[in-house]
Amino acid sequence: MKIGVFSDTHIGRNVPKAIGELRREAYRRAFRQAIDIFIGEGVDYLVHAGDLFEKKSMNPEDSVFVKEELQRFIDTMREFHGKEVKIFVVRGNHDGTPDNSALDYIRHPLARYLFVLGEDTLRGKEEKFSDGRVTVTGIGYHPYIRSKFSKVKEVLNNVLSSSEGLKILIMHNFVSGYHDIPPGAPQHSLLDLASLKELEADLILCGHHHTRGEPLKIGDDSILVSPGATEAIDLSDPGPHGVLILEQGEFRFVPIQPTHVIRSETVETKGEVRPTQWFIQGALDTARGFAESLQDRPGLLRIVLEGLTDGDPFDIDSALEPALAEIRSSNPLLLYTELVNRVQGVAQPFTAPALGGPTEFIAEALRPLGEQLGEALQLVESVDRELEEKRSQKTGLLTDSARRPFVDRWIKILEKLSED
Repeated sequence: MKIGVFSDTHIGRNVPKAIGELRREAYRRAFRQAIDIFIGEGVDYLVHAGDLFEKKSMNPEDSVFVKEELQRFIDTMREFHGKEVKIFVVRGNHDGTPDNSALDYIRHPLARYLFVLGEDTLRGKEEKFSDGRVTVTGIGYHPYIRSKFSKVKEVLNNVLSSSEGLKILIMHNFVSGYHDIPPGAPQHSLLDLASLKELEADLILCGHHHTRGEPLKIGDDSILVSPGATEAIDLSDPGPHGVLILEQGEFRFVPIQPTHVIRSETVETKGEVRPTQWFIQGALDTARGFAESLQDRPGLLRIVLEGLTDGDPFDIDSALEPALAEIRSSNPLLLYTELVNRVQGVAQPFTAPALGGPTEFIAEALRPLGEQLGEALQLVESVDRELEEKRSQKTGLLTDSARRPFVDRWIKILEKLSED
């Protein structure tokens, strides 16, 4: 038995916007390569561990592309390998919500090979696919997975303990103690290894983290593994990216050839104070060196500037922007440069707040709400999702009608607070 595993394909992503369509095609190309690998390997089952799409509101061509690629996979496996392969998918955070999921775009009556798992589990209902060889269940992404998991753990174990064959759980959340958790990720959005040890799964396939994680044995019999993304989601994402093949109890990583050469470089003073020209020259040398290294594929470069200067840090950006544009103009393979200026002036020292990130900052700001804090944070997340889907391209805001339900919910939260 051979199982193909991939995740975080983010079809439809077009970031950075300056080369958005080129990046959109890069994610499609990576998806095609993944499907080609699975066909070549002759897998018996295929698992996608979430974030199939970039967001719920997408270019219709993106959903058509995915449906056609999955159908190509099924048809080719049937014709050349004589196999009726099953595909299992869970919803990731970019795929929408349980009630408004982008995965609905790939469901259709004739796709009997496709199983979208995890939503019934979140509702406390048992769900699974089982054919005697494998039993597959899932849990869709949840922003408060720590508390939600404690409520559905018994449901998952009822499914797994009463099943035959290889018992597989698919999920899409960070796991502390296994993943390198990004700064600012709130604790309520994390699972921990101790919770997963209580599951009766043979194999836990986890998406959400874009860097591949080595298989980790947890408990007596369970193996946890993350396939990582198929393409660099951000320019800071380290590679290589690809897919996993499970065969005879062993995982094998198969890399995908990226469309673009992506590199993130840091120019830093390591505690010393430097003039602004030092940072400017360092960034230009980095850009020229990267441009000259490009051979047969176009490149994208991220330059991070860090350290202290006795000049004005803002002068660095204004000097570098035209100079980097000139380097790109003379080196057509260098498509894009991203500048991250973290230089601080010694005359105006600044200490960043130790809140981790935007989510932690919001949680701290809303802490006076007391028992209403959890509901308020859920409302903030709902607003973020609605803005992502429906914000005006001109103003970046929601219409009055779209905004009204959120205003009403805020009023109810404040009314409860006043009653307390």
